[in-house]
Amino acid sequence: MSIVNNHAMKDYIYETQEYALKILENSKDLCASFIKQFQSKKHDRILFVASGTSYNACLSAKHFFEDVTKIPVSLITAYDYAHYSTIFKDTDFVIAVTHEGESTNTIDAIKTANMHHVDNCVVTEYLDNTCSKLAQNKVTIDCGREFFGPKTKGYVCTLLTLYIMAMEVGVAIGSITSDEYDEYQRRCNRSLSNIHKIISESEKFIQDNYDELIACEKAYVVGYGPHVGTALEGALKSLETVRFPYFSFETEEFLHGPLASVKPDVYTFIIAPKGKDYERSHALYKAMSEQNDHVFAIGSQDELNSKHVLAGSFTDDVYMSVFEYIIPFQLLAYRTFTGKGIDLNVRNYPRISSAVPTKAKDLERR
Repeated sequence: MSIVNNHAMKDYIYETQEYALKILENSKDLCASFIKQFQSKKHDRILFVASGTSYNACLSAKHFFEDVTKIPVSLITAYDYAHYSTIFKDTDFVIAVTHEGESTNTIDAIKTANMHHVDNCVVTEYLDNTCSKLAQNKVTIDCGREFFGPKTKGYVCTLLTLYIMAMEVGVAIGSITSDEYDEYQRRCNRSLSNIHKIISESEKFIQDNYDELIACEKAYVVGYGPHVGTALEGALKSLETVRFPYFSFETEEFLHGPLASVKPDVYTFIIAPKGKDYERSHALYKAMSEQNDHVFAIGSQDELNSKHVLAGSFTDDVYMSVFEYIIPFQLLAYRTFTGKGIDLNVRNYPRISSAVPTKAKDLERR
């Protein structure tokens, strides 16, 4: 087993803004081959096929991709697509997303798409991997290799790569104008350029609540719309590192049952950007915080000044704020697992990877 640098996670978070802005700047070059392929015929459905962090990025990108391209987008896990899908149309386009490109499930999904003559491409961190060799085309997540299991800059840069693919498709097929394209680019740049500031504000927020946050062993993370993906990924980062139960839901689904399980020792993190969902998020935070000592809001709360509120300098752009709101959760996971003294080199259930391989390299060792 390779040795994990437990502090690399922080370094990658701090590198995110620089790499993301370069991706945005080079969006046309990164997507050129994909756009040529996509334009070769009409596609009436896009399938995002992924697992784990990549799946969460796809979930956050879905709304933007549909709005910009005007093409329906469906999400499916890589295993499900490879082993349970029964409808394959020649007007589908599969976008398989995988950071390292060695996921056994994504490999099988690409093989399935090829077998049924479904157009496909892979979105991956680097090109010399198994998935990139199997897929018909590829788009690079141009953030360099991330040699740390729980992805951070890789998540933001994957999400951004899906966004630039949407913008390039939109202007290529005429679903958006060149002026609209330029405006989306400007909005992306604004949010991405804000990441360093959000990092600084998040670090202060965590420090102000440090003892309480380090003690957390059970939590919910909830959000609306594109931030359902943020909630899933925010919870996953702590599940992977802190190794205690962190659950995530769309806020409305949280209200339909899971809320009843929030006992005094259960923490709740409410993602609450200003926007069309703010009124309900704000009401939920206010009501819960009056009845539970461990309720936190990520996003400013009108007329409420509490150290449990990370007001921050979020742009609160309905689509682009996804690049910003994940940052507090990534830092929270890092500060919590290191604060608890957890060494990620000590694996729970170490024999699972050989018994049920999820990476091609693990399969080769059997």
